[in-house]
Amino acid sequence: MKKEKRQLWGYIDKTGKYVISPAFDDACDFHENLAAVRIDWQRGYIDRGGSYVIEPRFQFAGNFHDGMARVMADDKFGFIDCHGNYLIAPAFDKASDFHHGLSMISLNGKYGYINPDGNYVAAPEYDYLGEFHEGLAWMKFNGKYGYIDREGNRAIAPQFDNANDFSDGLAVVMTHDRYGYINRDGVFVLSPGFDVAGNFYNGVAHVKKEGKWEWIDKNGAPAAAPEEEAAPVEYHEGLAVVKIGDKYGYADESGAIVIAPAFWQAEPFCEGMARVKTGPRSKWAYIDRSGTYPFKERFAAAEDFSGGLARVMNEI
Repeated sequence: MKKEKRQLWGYIDKTGKYVISPAFDDACDFHENLAAVRIDWQRGYIDRGGSYVIEPRFQFAGNFHDGMARVMADDKFGFIDCHGNYLIAPAFDKASDFHHGLSMISLNGKYGYINPDGNYVAAPEYDYLGEFHEGLAWMKFNGKYGYIDREGNRAIAPQFDNANDFSDGLAVVMTHDRYGYINRDGVFVLSPGFDVAGNFYNGVAHVKKEGKWEWIDKNGAPAAAPEEEAAPVEYHEGLAVVKIGDKYGYADESGAIVIAPAFWQAEPFCEGMARVKTGPRSKWAYIDRSGTYPFKERFAAAEDFSGGLARVMNEI
């Protein structure tokens, strides 16, 4: 009986040699010298030698940041250290990674925030919580919207029918089906009289009032529309992907083509290497900054190099 092939992930170095042989149904980049991997439906962590540091036992395993990783066990989220010990026991229906010392969690359909010690900064009592912008996040409590600060205080009491992120010092809120703008004290700077209201950027916002669109300043006076800026060219390690005709190549910061457009798909450079495909059915290859292939191996899936290693997948 013919053995069925499996698509398995491993890790290569910049010579194309497997440093960690393809053995995983899924694999992540290394973070803090550990990588989350999956075999069947269990996830664990390996070191750069391919040995398990934390055996596969999780339903979900996130990347390590500041010595912590988000995991799921028995349908609950918690956080572990680099040895697999629980820093915060799995107790939450949902949990985000920590950002600026806070993780948004959900328990029994309500949302709150915890700190890295697992203590509540904001108890799970909110219908929903937004992300922090300019130090405040919108929250929904008993059907009304307000704002919470990073200490868990209700900086602006829930009183609005809807609310948006703070931007340029002001936030769009809705009351009685009309939109207005409040400041960080919760005071209306522009009364709710707009049919539609966009966020302020660089002192102007796009609004619709009495069926007409216009740009306004923070005093509500008409303002000139901002000039449209061309999308910036993204350079990575001094080179940018460019398209000429139906092929992709690379240009330097002077605009000179340094790698001829010969690729059906081309990705930005990372650690001196870039991923390319020559056609829709071709496999992924890596090129160096001279545009040459440093090794002949090709892969069904491939990711950027990170810390000298790249995740790749082939049928085994």
